[in-house]
Amino acid sequence: MRFARRRRAYGEYPNLSRTDVISDGSLMLCRNPAKKAFGDNDAFLISSDWDDPDELPGVFAQVEAEERSLATKHAFAWNPDFGYLSPNPSHCGTGLVVQATMHLEGLHIIGDLPPVLSALTALRFRYSGYTAEGVTNAAYIFRIWNGSTIGLSEQDLLARIQRVFTDLADQETAARKVLVEEHPLLLADAIERALATLRHARLLGPTEYADMLSPIRLATIMGFIEGISRERIDKSLRRHLERPVSDPPSSPEEERIRDNRDARFAEKVNAEFANVRLTDRAKELLS
Repeated sequence: MRFARRRRAYGEYPNLSRTDVISDGSLMLCRNPAKKAFGDNDAFLISSDWDDPDELPGVFAQVEAEERSLATKHAFAWNPDFGYLSPNPSHCGTGLVVQATMHLEGLHIIGDLPPVLSALTALRFRYSGYTAEGVTNAAYIFRIWNGSTIGLSEQDLLARIQRVFTDLADQETAARKVLVEEHPLLLADAIERALATLRHARLLGPTEYADMLSPIRLATIMGFIEGISRERIDKSLRRHLERPVSDPPSSPEEERIRDNRDARFAEKVNAEFANVRLTDRAKELLS
């Protein structure tokens, strides 16, 4: 007989928040001068940063005030049918673009990421992951933004954008909670597999390294890892995901050079993660 697993209250492990999911949020109003030829990009980008979707109305009010000040000096290109005009068709209309980077490892582990991304597309949002060296959507970190600014007022569009980012962050947070409460072995397996690779791999490329850091980052957020900090993980992820993508080797010599590079890198990573372990609390919760 298998006894039902006791459901653990949300507060029994470190709390999860939207700001654990979201980073590098920005809100922009895109404007172009009237009666001037368009360049490749919008002439004026009035922007501000945000960390939580709840901040978006206040951030928009700040950006809107800056736009009104700029409008006293410049007439903006505007059409009664299309709204504000831009060389970028997706900026025509309100010119309001809200974007953020989101870490969706929890949704990936429980298998809900593909339908969530499909739903984003259906809502006319766009997303971009990191793909290189044979790794697709490395680290399950995505840049997400609204793909259209036309057809709604600024306030209605902002409310829609806020709702989408809130719902997505809440879905990821709920997925992390579900992993601990209902699928602890899935989470433990993802963390331990990543740690085993980071400790023992003989060849390790930068993109694969970033991919292995994804469940480790999740574990540091939840207080399940000792021996490395979240700040150190975030710094490594940013450095390796933002590096230029190199072309695949085109000759045996280039392949040998790449393998030597990856072997040297693997040795450094092996040493870095030699003493990184699950905490006793993680072993208790995830067993």
